[in-house]
Order: sequence, then C-alpha cells, then structure tokens
Amino acid sequence: MFNLSLVFCLLWLVASLVVASSGGQSSIPRLNAKDYQLEFLRAIADLAEQRAELSLNDYLLQLEDDGSYANYTEQLHTARSARKLQPKVLLIKQLLDAQHHTQLDLQHTSVLRNLLFLNRLSQQLRSARDASAQEIRQLRLHRLCQQFERPRPTVQHLDRLINDQTVGAALQKLNLTHSESSLNLNQFGQQLYERVKLSGAEIIDNYMLILRGLLQDMLDSEQIENTTQMEQILQQLDSMLAISDFFEKRQSVYAFLERNLAATDNEQRRQRPSNIAGQHLTEQLLDQLKAKGLDLFVIFLFSNFEFLEQVHRHWAELLPQTPSLLYDETHRQLYDIQQLYASFKLDTESSAKYEAYSKALRRLHERTVEQGEENHHIFEMINNAAQNVGSVTFNMIKSKCKEMV
Repeated sequence: MFNLSLVFCLLWLVASLVVASSGGQSSIPRLNAKDYQLEFLRAIADLAEQRAELSLNDYLLQLEDDGSYANYTEQLHTARSARKLQPKVLLIKQLLDAQHHTQLDLQHTSVLRNLLFLNRLSQQLRSARDASAQEIRQLRLHRLCQQFERPRPTVQHLDRLINDQTVGAALQKLNLTHSESSLNLNQFGQQLYERVKLSGAEIIDNYMLILRGLLQDMLDSEQIENTTQMEQILQQLDSMLAISDFFEKRQSVYAFLERNLAATDNEQRRQRPSNIAGQHLTEQLLDQLKAKGLDLFVIFLFSNFEFLEQVHRHWAELLPQTPSLLYDETHRQLYDIQQLYASFKLDTESSAKYEAYSKALRRLHERTVEQGEENHHIFEMINNAAQNVGSVTFNMIKSKCKEMV
C-alpha cells in the first residue's frame, strides 16, 4: 500500500514548482475560494495523469520494439495515440497476461504492481474530488435552506411601508408623482443579466459536473457497452462546461438533457431488456444516483431556487430607491413581481401566491418578446426557472432541508 497523503503532497510540490518556473503565479488557487479543494485536486490529478501517460507510452513503445509483440503493432500504436489512460492500461495487461511468465519474473510483477498503483491513485483522487464537491454542494444547500428561516415582516418593516405610502400621497398632491429614472425594461434586463451571468453559469456547471462524474464512473466501471458513444457524451459535457456565455450555456445544457435524458430508447430496451449495459442511459443514471445517495431531480429544483434567489436579490437592488408610488408603469410591473416573490416566499404552501407570481413573470416575458427587447432572454430564463419552483416543489425542498438539519 502507499501513503496517499504523501503522494498528494509530492505531486502538489512538483505542480507548484512547474507553475513557479513558468511564471504562472496567477493560476495558484486562492485559499478563500470555495472551490479551492477541487482546483487543488484537479491540478494534482492532471499532473498525475500527464506523468502516467508518459510512462505508459514509453512502455508501449518498448513493447513495439520487442519482436515478441510484432503481431500487435497496430494495437500498440493505437493505444499510444489514445487520449485516455484506460486503453493503454488494458492493452498492456492483456499482452502481459498472454505471455508466459515465471513467478521470479520481477519485471512482469513490477509492471502489474505499478498499473495497480495508477488505478488506485486515480480512484482515490476521484473519491477525494467527489467528497469535496459533496461538501460544497451541502454548503450551498444549507445556505439555501436558511432562506426559509427568514423572519416575517416586523413592525419596523410595516412602518416603512406606511411611510412610503404617506410620502407618496404627499408627493402626489404636489404633482411630483412621475419617476425621473430613465431606466427602461431593456436596460433593466441587461443590467440584471450582467449581475447574474457568472453565478448562473456556476449553478449550471455544478449540476453538469455531478452528471459528468456519474457518467465517468459508469464508463470506468465498464458498465457501458458502447464506450465510444459514452466518450462522445463526456466530450459534449466538457464542451458545454467550457461555454462562457450564460444563456448559450443554458440553451446547450437544456438541449443536451432533452436529447440524452428525456428521450427514450424503446428499441434498445426491447433488444436487451435484461442487460445492464443495454439499459437506457436514464435508468443507469438513476441506479448510480441511488448508490451515491443523490437525487438529481431535487438538485435540479434547488438549482432553480438558487438561481431565483440570486435574481431577486439583484432585482431589488436595481429598482429605483424611491417610494414605489412614484414608479412608472414599467417600474411598477417590476416592483410588483418582486413583491409577489417575497410574498410567496413567506407562504410557500399557497398555490394562489405562486400562481400570481408565475403569471406576472410570464406576462413580463411575453411583453419583452412582443416589444422585441434585445435582452428578453434573461426574462425567459427567469420565467422557466420559476415554472419549476411551485408550491409543491417548494415543499419538497423544505422537506429536504429538514432532513439536512
């Protein structure tokens, strides 16, 4: 056995030296970053994989030069060209197992022992990343669950509302009830999008990384018959994770989920009803989720709620800081939606309050489309998120929150 902590330290030391020698100080993870552990572990895993690839390719080249393996030249070349380590490891093991070896053949034993070491290291690195990701997920869920513990409006809040109404009535008598703010709906949408695009993309990435990890586990455990198709799906996920624009990322992800998870493959099911490798991708994912104690649907609900929380926090900040009675028609519509959301949050079991909120959002989105607003896409995303967070689903979230306490 090997000391994994020592391996981590040595790998990180080498990685730090590489960064320092290349002048890449800016790429050092910040200790106060919530994903510090993940970035740390990814750097170690990348370095370990690069070093392992060099060793594996060097040994495959040795086998190519060995006349005993002349019939496997093409396979050896293909394995050396492979981007993944698994095909290299499998071919080496197959070729060594096919040859006769004595118990005193230390070279053969060393190669197999080192292949086992690489496999264990890869598994434990992935396990460490999963544990870190789970901790981050739990922290985010805990923070979201705290939103349900907010106190109901106090006397102070009611006094402020009364003061706003009093001031508004006085200004109305003075014929000063027109808002001087020049912020229009398109500007509001643009500013709101700029504020939520990074956090929104992060929420999507977190969801997709969970999905990617599950698919990678299925591939590594050899539960998939068509590994080429699975690798293509993983490449699609990597491409979506690399998309920088929030709306484009969201559109790509929704299309991917509909294409790969919502669609059924009845013909494949009929052909191989009892073969796990032939099950539909969704069924295999559910098995993996159950084994890991995860509920992708609940995580999806939390993701939508988290997005709405971020949206409405910035929404309130962007509204003019003047008495609401001074708002024009557009500002009044935006203000009313904010108030409807706050009202629903205080009584999530009320289907009437949810319907009022969701209908108001839908009307706003329809208005931006009808008017040809350039930034209507942010309102589309908010509207879609709200459709997935109703009174029933909110109670599911609250129930999960109670389980976490």
